[in-house]
Amino acid sequence: MDIHEIISQINNKGYKLISDFLNSYCIINGSYQSLEEIQKMSLENFNYRVRKNVPIKLYKYFSNSTIRKNNEEVNYSIQALENNTVFMQKPSEFDDVYDSGLNLDFDEYQILILKEYCKYCEIDISQKSSLEEIGDEFVKSLHQSYMDNGNFYSAFKKQPITEIGKGSIKLFCFKLQDELNQSQIKSKSFDLGKVVPKIICEDYNEKSSKLKDIFRTSCFSTNPYSQPMWALYSNHHKGFCVEYSILQNEERYHDIYYNLFPMIYCKIRPSVSEDLFNVFDFDITEEHLRVIYLHGALRKSIDWVFQNEWRLLLPEGDENISDFKVNFFPITRVFLGNRMSKKERLKIINICKKRNIQYECVILNSNVFEMQSCNNLK
Repeated sequence: MDIHEIISQINNKGYKLISDFLNSYCIINGSYQSLEEIQKMSLENFNYRVRKNVPIKLYKYFSNSTIRKNNEEVNYSIQALENNTVFMQKPSEFDDVYDSGLNLDFDEYQILILKEYCKYCEIDISQKSSLEEIGDEFVKSLHQSYMDNGNFYSAFKKQPITEIGKGSIKLFCFKLQDELNQSQIKSKSFDLGKVVPKIICEDYNEKSSKLKDIFRTSCFSTNPYSQPMWALYSNHHKGFCVEYSILQNEERYHDIYYNLFPMIYCKIRPSVSEDLFNVFDFDITEEHLRVIYLHGALRKSIDWVFQNEWRLLLPEGDENISDFKVNFFPITRVFLGNRMSKKERLKIINICKKRNIQYECVILNSNVFEMQSCNNLK
């Protein structure tokens, strides 16, 4: 991707400020596209467009570092090279704190959940508009229920249509009762007006966390010579980079191929609170998946655009995942880091020779700030 070309195109379109561009466009697989168009696109159409531009080669950087596990020295990078597997990681463990996170606005979520509870308690809130007003009506209903019946559950005169939804209300009431019991044990005052927001906050945090880890993922680049990637993910150039040939027409790889997607690099994070409010009370729909993909799992800050990342996404518990590893496309080349020791270099070369894999050393270009291959290895 040529940043000068992008800036030139921005200027030709009349944008005076880069921020105007970032608010309106995203960068996908090295080209900029209308953010509004992408956000409105169905998942089927997005997938169709993606299939037209899947690279024939993808690259993954490995640290080649050893860790101690169960009193043994383990090198997962070597295992991946020898077994032709990739590790499927939880997004919550990535270095980008925003990675796969969906923008669930807490205040918006509170209003949505309180309105939902009021509906089942048959509380008329048509004239109430603020969070405080709706919350006060709900708390009054809970208090009256406890005074009349000795429990909070009887406040909910109607029930959701799903068993999961019914279970959510029972869990909410159980937490209320538990807070009340704990306050009595500790001889502390029980303030229902403070306990309800606390429980809603806990529920919000739990759902946000679950949404982030619905998928496991493995990340790939389109460039084996990226200096930042070598520094960040290949142990400061001491590791190696693996090239995979993407065989889209071979049936045995179809499950992997059709779950490969490019990242959407942009500045904007729209709130999806309303879109995903009931996602845990019903089966996940295609619309839910569209929001989770295009606003979370595949969206990343423009700061990371240098990665030009493609991502393998598989649902947690997918049958293709064994011990959090997946058999991937065939390895066709290995690039050895510029700072790799002679001992480690020979170790990787021997593995490549046994598996009939080409290998190259990555060296510094003396004329420009770029990495390049050196084939003079024996």
